[in-house]
Amino acid sequence: MTLSETQVELTNWSKSGRSNCFVYKVSDSAGIIHALAAARAQRLSVIPHGAGHSYTDAALNTDGIVIDLTPMRLILAWDAASGIMRVEPGVTLRDMVQMAWKDGWWPVVSPSTPEVTLGGCTAMNVNGRNAWKCGPLGESILSLDVILASGELRTLTPQRDGELFHAFVGSMGLLGIITSITLQLQRISSGYVTLRKRSAASLDEIFSLFCEEETKSDFMEAWLDGFSRGAQLGRGILTCAALSDSGGTTTAPFPTPGRLGELDIPLVSLVARLGRPALQPGIHMANCANYRWGRWRPITREQRRSLVAYTFWPSAAFAGYHGMFPQGVETFQAFIPAPQAREIFKQVLEYSQQQGCMPLWCVIKQHRRDPFLLSYQVDGFSLELNYQRTNQTAQTLKPMLQHMIATVIEAGGRFYLAKDHFLTHAQYRQSMGDETVDSFLALKQRCDPQALLQSDLYRRVFQPARS
Repeated sequence: MTLSETQVELTNWSKSGRSNCFVYKVSDSAGIIHALAAARAQRLSVIPHGAGHSYTDAALNTDGIVIDLTPMRLILAWDAASGIMRVEPGVTLRDMVQMAWKDGWWPVVSPSTPEVTLGGCTAMNVNGRNAWKCGPLGESILSLDVILASGELRTLTPQRDGELFHAFVGSMGLLGIITSITLQLQRISSGYVTLRKRSAASLDEIFSLFCEEETKSDFMEAWLDGFSRGAQLGRGILTCAALSDSGGTTTAPFPTPGRLGELDIPLVSLVARLGRPALQPGIHMANCANYRWGRWRPITREQRRSLVAYTFWPSAAFAGYHGMFPQGVETFQAFIPAPQAREIFKQVLEYSQQQGCMPLWCVIKQHRRDPFLLSYQVDGFSLELNYQRTNQTAQTLKPMLQHMIATVIEAGGRFYLAKDHFLTHAQYRQSMGDETVDSFLALKQRCDPQALLQSDLYRRVFQPARS
């Protein structure tokens, strides 16, 4: 175990946070217990940290201690017959897929980068393009080994420890620290998906396509042109994918970047930096071209694609984001019940445009409720809007997003804390309900009576603002 005083910065393309803190690197449970004891002795708060891909302050702990779990990267057990894997929290999604791919297994839920840690994915209870069908990652977790703030080691299962298990998954590291995760993977018969893209001339059409495709698809996601207005507000393309049953093989190795991939990254980064002055008009033109190309192509056309390439963004794409957005982006993602979703999405898109803030890319996904205490999902849809962050836009974005947050809450909506940046304590309570927040804080009092486990996010959304 090593200790250093440093500045922790998020590594995602959003680049939306950094903080000065002490960092403990740990390689086993003994190191975690030692770090917790050191935090207690120094009267400092502590929070676990994975690969740093949350967009906000979930794993930042200003002037406190961060426990870096990335050295805990062992796959502890793999049963290729049942598809059950037990991993340490620093194991990445890439590590998991590399092990399981050759045996014909795939994670039930996958975010868009393979570099996230399974500990971080569990702490935030991530979702994917199949959220309406499979729920979040937590629904495929069979058990957790955890260390509570007191140093007590516990094994949690949904059957035996239902209340604590369903609070721990998605608790952002605030109830304890994960030392191992046991997950059920899904069997795949090939390494391919069959893609179908359908264009829609308006937001109303997008919702109609979701209804048509939900029983035929394994994955769905809609891209919207955030610059379109009037009758074409919310126009875009719905991409549907189904796992292929034949014509492929799962024995091929999980692809890794070769020499060409390594050369692509600096080239993409350079092109992105050169394109900054024409960013807004360039994206506007690209959106128009993408939409028109989608309208021109036949609706019934299908495309066979690698499951890996479909699921994960390439490393060069993240290099391009960093080059194009040196100060990162501001992300707004709202989860709205189905009856209100269409109208609320129209309201926030129109309001954003009226304020002169054009979302550079927009995504809609479908969701369903799940059994986790701090669940952000609803029986409905999410809209993700991404805005360029600059010194000039900062003053406009904050009040605009605060207004949009209030609109969403009034409609019974919720927010994903891995992406939210502006939600306040009062707004979070209003969104989740007093009963849910009080239940979580009561469990925290039981598991962590000294409130040792804290983060910048905890102080923002779980503690009243100080006057």
